[in-house]
This record gives sequence, C-alpha cells and structure tokens, in this order.
Amino acid sequence: MHVKGNLKLMKELNTATILNLLHREGRMSRAELKRATKLSPATVSALVEELIGQGLVEEIGAKPSAGAGRKAISLQISKDGGYVIGISIGNRDLICAVLNLHGECIAEFKSEIAIGNDSLAEQIHTALNECVNRADALKTGLIKGIGIAAPGIIDENAGSVLYSSTLKLNDFKLKKQVSAFFPDVPIKIVNDSNAAAFAEHYSGAGKGRGNLVYVTMNEGIGAGIVIDSRIHSGFGGAAGEIGHISIDPNGEVCNCGQRGCVETLLASSFLLNRCRSYAEKLGQKPPHDFDEVLARYESGEAWLEPVFEQVAEAARLTLASIVQFISPEVIVIEGWTNRSPKLSLKLRSELERLRFPLKFTPDRLLPSAFGEKGPLLGSATLMLEQIFHSTLLNNSGGGS
Repeated sequence: MHVKGNLKLMKELNTATILNLLHREGRMSRAELKRATKLSPATVSALVEELIGQGLVEEIGAKPSAGAGRKAISLQISKDGGYVIGISIGNRDLICAVLNLHGECIAEFKSEIAIGNDSLAEQIHTALNECVNRADALKTGLIKGIGIAAPGIIDENAGSVLYSSTLKLNDFKLKKQVSAFFPDVPIKIVNDSNAAAFAEHYSGAGKGRGNLVYVTMNEGIGAGIVIDSRIHSGFGGAAGEIGHISIDPNGEVCNCGQRGCVETLLASSFLLNRCRSYAEKLGQKPPHDFDEVLARYESGEAWLEPVFEQVAEAARLTLASIVQFISPEVIVIEGWTNRSPKLSLKLRSELERLRFPLKFTPDRLLPSAFGEKGPLLGSATLMLEQIFHSTLLNNSGGGS
C-alpha cells in the first residue's frame, strides 16, 4: 500500500506492509516485495536494509531460479528478533506459551483450568512465571506483545471477560491481571473461538478462504466468524454464541439457565450424562468417560443409535443455519465430532442433500488443523499482526 502525504507516516505504513508480507508469505525477495507493494526498488531496499539493521529481517540465501542470471536473495522475519506470549484460557485447560516471531513455540506451560475470577487470576500469574522461566535466556525486553484467547463475552477495548458461564467469570479484568506482570507490553484479548477461526483462516484448514466459520464442539459449543479476512465479533463482542440458542423449549436446563440450548444437545459433558442415564435405564454398562461413549458408538452398539440420531439432527440444524445465514466458503469443525468418523460422514452427507441456494459440497466442511491449540496460535498470530502494523518494533518498550 503506497500512501502519499506525511513522510513519517508513509514510512511507517510501508514498513508495516513489508513486515506483514514477510510474516504471511514466509520468504520473499526484494523484487517480489517491490511487485507486491508497488513501491520503488530504492524504497524497498532502504526499508529492508533498515529492518535488517534492527535485527527484524534477515537474508537467508539465494532463491531457486531456472535462469542463469543473478539469483535473488530471500528475506524472512528474523525469528529471534523478538517474542510474543500467547495465552489460551479454555474450558478444560490453560495454556501459556512463548513464541518467536515465526510463531514457533519455545516454551509452554499447561494446567487444568481454574474456575472463578480470583482462582483464574492466580493461575494466570503462575502460568506466566512458569512459562517465562522455561524460556532459556529470554530477555523480558524482547517480549513484543501478549495475545490472549478467552471464552465468553469479551470487551476487547476494556480488556475484560464480561461473562463466561462455563468458567463462572463476571467482569474479569483480564488485561489488568496480565499488565501487572508486564506493565509495558501491548496486550490483545480476543474470544477463543474468534482466535481459533483466525488461525484456521491464516494458516490452517481454511487458509486463503476469506469467509469462514469455525465451530467448536467440546464441553461447550461456540463459533468464530471471519468475513472478508477479518474477525466479525458483532455488537458487544457477542457474535458466535451459538451454544446458547434454544432449540428445545422442553429440553435440559443449560449452564446459562435456559432450557434446550444447542449446548445441552451437543456438548460432550451433557452427552456423557445423557448416555449414562440411558445406559442404566436399559441395563447397559454405563460409560466411564466420553471417549468410551464414542468408541462404543463407533463399534455399533445399538442402544447408542437413538442418542446419536438426536445429536446428528441438532448438529445438522446448527450447521445448516450457519450455511443459510452466513454462506461461508468453509465451516471448520474442532471438537469431539472429529473423533467420530461415523458421525462426521453422516453430517457431510446430510448437509450435501439439503437444498441451499448454492450447493453444499463435502469439501466445505473441514476438520480443524490445529485442534485445541487453535485459540493459542490465533491469539499469538493476531498479536504478531498488531506488532507488525505498529511502530513498537522500533522501540524497546510500548504501550498497551
């Protein structure tokens, strides 16, 4: 993007454009950068030399070429030019990781999630301490930003989790908790499903797809939405809360207090309890955990068929509604359904049979590339994008 006007602003925007291209593409030559940015060769060369001098970009040898002429030199982001911390607050676990500027993990700490504002605040401080201590020779001055993915309704401007029914959070000042540990480091907080959706769009199952919906089906049910390559959070950050759409007024009571939410029909915790009750009623051996439920369903135990017929119907209605309302290029699924080839095949075939304005083909329903790591990688990637759009890389500190 070539912007005329204030020279300092032009330089910052052009530098950010180069960094973002290198971040997205991995490796590019100066000539490729010139073609992509429409900047002059002299401008590209000057900006690249400056970035090399700052330790943010490095030359990595000649690019392969069919010709006999002078080989172009490949450039890439210098992976050790700085670090980001990614934090994924999930329904089961908290994962904290230190990543280099290539998004490669150099240290990680994982623990079972704590419930409630006070317990989670203490756990986050412990995780940050543990993770930084595990990153050998890490200088805190090289930490360029912190990306955090959290469930529930997020106020990104205030840096708070307004509400999470699963984790029992109410107006949890997440940014304030992390800022106490790293007062001079920029922090970005995003809904976990949105973060995972962006990760899948950026470099995962939906890479190159500008319109994507990510659906997670685990202990909770949620969705992240990417429209025109940007996260769609909706009014108040509440877009994607599909787990709390009530589809059975006479159904079970959900964690949110309503009856018959999608979550009560598709979340693994509700399904496990339903299968245990049904097994006892029929004189079958109750399943120990949800993995056993899936294994017994896959093996063809007849008593589970009615349960999973109801599951398939609820999943089909949920996914069909997403297709009709948003018409994404792909729907990326993460969660327990990916561990059931039988159910996955059934969902694909049923969606293919439905009459949509545009025919639904099986390749529009994809399994997640990153699994449970999606929110972590997405929050870190969003933080890297923010860094590469800013002038913070030219300084040792920064604001939040």
